[in-house]
Amino acid sequence: MKLNRESRLIEYKLKATNLAKIAKTVVAFANGDGGKIYIGVADKSRKVVGLPPEETDRLMEILPVSLADQIQPPIFPQVYEQTIDDKEVVVIQVFPGGHKPFYIASEGTQKGVYIRVGAHTRRAEGELLNELLLNRSRLSYDEEIIDTLAINELDLSILPSHLQTEKALLALGLIKHDHFTGRLWPTRGGVLMLFENPEHLIKEAFCIVSKMSGREGYDTIESHDITGCIPKQSTRVINLLEEWLGIYYEVDGPLLKHRSLKLPLVAIREAVNNALFHRQYSIQGPIKIALFSNRLEIFSPGHFSGPFILESLGDGTSYIRNSVISQTARRLNLIEKRGTGIKLIIESVRDYGLPQPLFEEGSNWFKVSLFFIKYKQSELTNQEMAIMELFETQKRLKSSDVCQKLNISKATGVTLLDKLIQKNRIVRQGKGPKTCYVEL
Repeated sequence: MKLNRESRLIEYKLKATNLAKIAKTVVAFANGDGGKIYIGVADKSRKVVGLPPEETDRLMEILPVSLADQIQPPIFPQVYEQTIDDKEVVVIQVFPGGHKPFYIASEGTQKGVYIRVGAHTRRAEGELLNELLLNRSRLSYDEEIIDTLAINELDLSILPSHLQTEKALLALGLIKHDHFTGRLWPTRGGVLMLFENPEHLIKEAFCIVSKMSGREGYDTIESHDITGCIPKQSTRVINLLEEWLGIYYEVDGPLLKHRSLKLPLVAIREAVNNALFHRQYSIQGPIKIALFSNRLEIFSPGHFSGPFILESLGDGTSYIRNSVISQTARRLNLIEKRGTGIKLIIESVRDYGLPQPLFEEGSNWFKVSLFFIKYKQSELTNQEMAIMELFETQKRLKSSDVCQKLNISKATGVTLLDKLIQKNRIVRQGKGPKTCYVEL
């Protein structure tokens, strides 16, 4: 049986010699989306070594008691035996806790709260700790008030008129009464959705959108910091990507069949909005969007908002991290229906005839990659493909450019360009010394 790699949801232990360390991992799982600890499996090789019967019996007896003594509020994970490759291991299954934050009793809430960062257990500090502490009062991070900004500084024109009333703003969670003074203040969600410069109050709450050279992206052709409230960031980012992705012609024999974006607009919109609405704003860092010659990557701070099970993505299951932002976005018709975003991305890309999108989760980040194909590689030789890739950084090419870049003779360069013209990939413009080639 091939075991999955260690992750936010899986931990392997060869032996249970350090029960305090196991307790910290249990706390981290309970503060997140749950997880399993396998005892009797080597963490690096994932080799199932197994446990002797007497050790299995010992762990089955002491683990529940030890974990209950070390952790507050009390956690009661399932501890059971499992046979893998004819060897016995002990599994500790931890479920997401309903009374977060859980912590190591001897360390207290300031030093004893742990979370999973990728495949590692780390102490929660700063904004991440504050976010977990908010969970105790059943508040999401974007429901917390910001008492350094007056309500009249919010741009209510973003909302339709019937949502601009105090009653509607309160219902959406965009503003909130201070429990002690009774004064109304914007919430983090209100600032993110309605304030022109949310990055002044919530660090790095903006997007960096970059156009990269080639497929690896060592050189940046163009880059923009996209700021503003979330609805405006959404519009600005999508408009810029539409411009960069441009309109191209699909060839049908000698005819130009039709023209369209290199990626379906619905996939671009859903991927961008998914990052803006569901990223973890307690983690300092902007959303990073990069356009390469063959793909669009959208990188969000924070892990996927829920258990990241690749096979289940797009099944309609919804996990809400930012309740104020999500609720307001739905009222602004920026979200069609809860739980449909990833499904729309997958379906629209498939209907466009493009490769399946790639969803990846790492240590406190989540990335979506959308791939586009402008031509079938099988229709072009390696040298012809190399020429086509030159158009990713130059709008017009001369035959001398091709010869220099590919280190080929002038005669070979002209021949290759003529073949690409015959295949309706490029056109020749100008005459004599001014002759150049442009991609269709």
